Amino acid sequence: MNYWKVIKNTVKEFIADDPMSYSSSIAFYTIFSLPAILIITVSIASSAYEDEVVRNNLMEQIQSLFGATSAEEIDKILANADGLGDSVIAKIIGIGTLIFSATTVFVSLQNGLNRIWRIKPKPEKGFIKFIVNRLLSLAMIISIGFLLLVSLVVDTLIVVFNNILSELFSGGTYYIVSAVNLGFSLAIITLVFAMIFKILPDAKVEWRDVWVGAFVTTVLFTLGKYLIGFYLGNSSLSNAYGAAGSLVLLLVWVYYSSVIVLFGAEFTFVYSKEIGHKIRPDKGAVIVRQVESEEGNVNE
Repeated sequence: MNYWKVIKNTVKEFIADDPMSYSSSIAFYTIFSLPAILIITVSIASSAYEDEVVRNNLMEQIQSLFGATSAEEIDKILANADGLGDSVIAKIIGIGTLIFSATTVFVSLQNGLNRIWRIKPKPEKGFIKFIVNRLLSLAMIISIGFLLLVSLVVDTLIVVFNNILSELFSGGTYYIVSAVNLGFSLAIITLVFAMIFKILPDAKVEWRDVWVGAFVTTVLFTLGKYLIGFYLGNSSLSNAYGAAGSLVLLLVWVYYSSVIVLFGAEFTFVYSKEIGHKIRPDKGAVIVRQVESEEGNVNE
């Protein structure tokens, strides 16, 4: 297996696909979708835990990813999110708006993945495709809410596990528990990326290729998290934008994170083509042919 060829072709294809434009789109829509996503996610997890416990756990997860400053900004967004209203009509409109807003960022991500995987939906499937896309995106949000619920359960088990180890051993339990917690976090992130690669694009991709791509994306995402955090922590972006500084930091973080995710998707595409099973379009999609011109790559 020529993994060096896979890496080289991944970089080549990634540069040609102009991922920065799609990352900008994803970051832009994330800001508008974030309140709705947070409300839906917290509502799902709150069905089994108290709302305050869910929110605290969610903020801990977000802080581990985005950093303390952005986590505080997200907490403010969630705290200031409006309710659904009192009347039946207001609730219906509120729920519809909530779902539409929350799913927009995933539709934008889907478009980016389709582009990278050389796939596009058939034009005649317009309205049906719109509904399906929103339902798939909503399913992703519900899945994230479920994973948050699982995270709460596992956190409880880890505390119990730590107490048991503390009784059995006098020291060293911190490192064991930290390793277990890290392993669980990496597993959750890998699962999220696997669901994104398997469900969102209009493509058929083998699970074996999905897991390889999701794991590589998780490694890149985890390393990138610290690099992005270091960059933002030592930059003057927050001061330059004044009161909006925290929001700008969040926007930049999402932008660079989107670049990493799209690079992972590109790796998955190249890996499946070179080593695994080629990615194929769904029934409602077609392959985009790519031809060379003097200006570069042109899609047809």
